[in-house]
Amino acid sequence: MYAIEFETTINNGIVQVPQKYTTLQKSSKAKVIILVDEIEQETKQTSSALDCFLRTNAKVEKIQLFNRNELHER
Repeated sequence: MYAIEFETTINNGIVQVPQKYTTLQKSSKAKVIILVDEIEQETKQTSSALDCFLRTNAKVEKIQLFNRNELHER
């Protein structure tokens, strides 16, 4: 295999190969690697409470850790 590199647009999930690489039409096997600048994430109208919690960054000023005995007291 050999590598080529080009920039193109993706229309409806179809990658257009430039005309100067017409020899690729005769190839039977290829490995495709796609690098994009930024992926637009679809925002979901509904998300679970856990998803919201995981996306939230909160600074905790003081946290109290318990020892083993305190954890198992009833």
